[in-house]
Amino acid sequence: MAYFTNGIAFIGAIGNMTAYKMKGTDKIIVRSKGGASKAQIKHSPGFERTRENNTEFGGCSYASKAIRQVLFPVKHLADYNFTSTLTKLAKHIQLQDKVGDRGQRSILLSRHSYLLDGFQLNKKNTFDYVVRHPAGCFIERETGSAEIQLPALNPGFNLVAPWQYPFFRFIITFGMVADVVCKESNYQSQEKLLLPTTAHTEWQPVKQDFEAQRIVLQLRDLAELDDTKTLLVGIGIEMGMPITNEVIDVVKYAGCAKILATG
Repeated sequence: MAYFTNGIAFIGAIGNMTAYKMKGTDKIIVRSKGGASKAQIKHSPGFERTRENNTEFGGCSYASKAIRQVLFPVKHLADYNFTSTLTKLAKHIQLQDKVGDRGQRSILLSRHSYLLDGFQLNKKNTFDYVVRHPAGCFIERETGSAEIQLPALNPGFNLVAPWQYPFFRFIITFGMVADVVCKESNYQSQEKLLLPTTAHTEWQPVKQDFEAQRIVLQLRDLAELDDTKTLLVGIGIEMGMPITNEVIDVVKYAGCAKILATG
């Protein structure tokens, strides 16, 4: 290991040398490239555990992608890239598989969907911080429907909107996520893209009381629902700014969302 001196501020790779910064020092560290080759990682018996980990990580990525598809209508309300957090959560679910061999363990969301409940898409202003009275949700698998009960809200009491915009509305998404299983050393999820169902409330002035509402959503692809599918409801709050007397526009980078319930 060596250090750049005399004010050189290059970070990156040149030839077989790599320059980078490291916590604990303000100097730039230089080292020669090393480590195993791609061929060694792919074929060497010494990297069998690495191959198993890489394969299982791919399965977790599949599961994360499937969940994000249902959350897509509220994804724009996130204040950070929650994909890696979802992938970690999928890994936690994967570790619940005590039957599959290492490198082939399944992500059985249908058995552990409760671990997704309450997943927040925000770090700064979470949905539970803004809406301080829980929204109810009843999922009926037999009919492929979800009933969401939005609570009555009073500004400053159980509705605390930190964004300085005059209107808000709820947005709800409802869809299904398939289990991710390993077959012939490859992870597979649903092949068909299953689009979620969405609903919005009317725009509501932030400074006025919000009356309780009941919203019922129905799956788009009920025929696809079986025991390997998990139903998921996401909920979010969008903020709005009027651009005419009749039109309110969604404000970017303002709002919050979470996974409300699964079943």
